[in-house]
Order: sequence, then structure tokens, then C-alpha cells
Amino acid sequence: MKPISDIEEHLECCADEAIRFDGLDEAIIGTDHNGYLVYEYELMTRLFVEQGMTEEEAVEWIDYNVIGTNGGSCFTVIYL
Repeated sequence: MKPISDIEEHLECCADEAIRFDGLDEAIIGTDHNGYLVYEYELMTRLFVEQGMTEEEAVEWIDYNVIGTNGGSCFTVIYL
């Protein structure tokens, strides 16, 4: 788990129009050159699995409900 101060620092530095997804703060790994929040795909998957989804459900949810939001505008997802 990331320290809360790291997450708060990223949130303070992000642009006003940056999209912040509920329940995914621990998947935030920084901000991009536009000031949009950067999420790590594997961390998002792990968070949803910890909340009770199967890995397949988590991947499907992320692909449709997260990445599909605004065509990826105002946030960045990185696959590590």
C-alpha cells in the first residue's frame, strides 16, 4: 500500500479537469505532462480483486468503465 502522503501529493499537483476514479487512489502513480492522474493497470486490477471481483471481472470492468471513459481523456493508464 502506498503512503497517503504520496497519493495526496499527486492529487494536489493534478489539473482541475483530471479524472479521479472512486476506489482507485492506491493505483495512482503520478501525473502526466498535462497534469492528469496516471493510474497503473495492474494496481487497478489488484484493487478490484481485493474488493471481491475475479481477475477477469476486474479486467473487463477496467477496460469498459475506466479506460472507456471519455476515450481516455483527462487521465492516463500505464501498463507495466
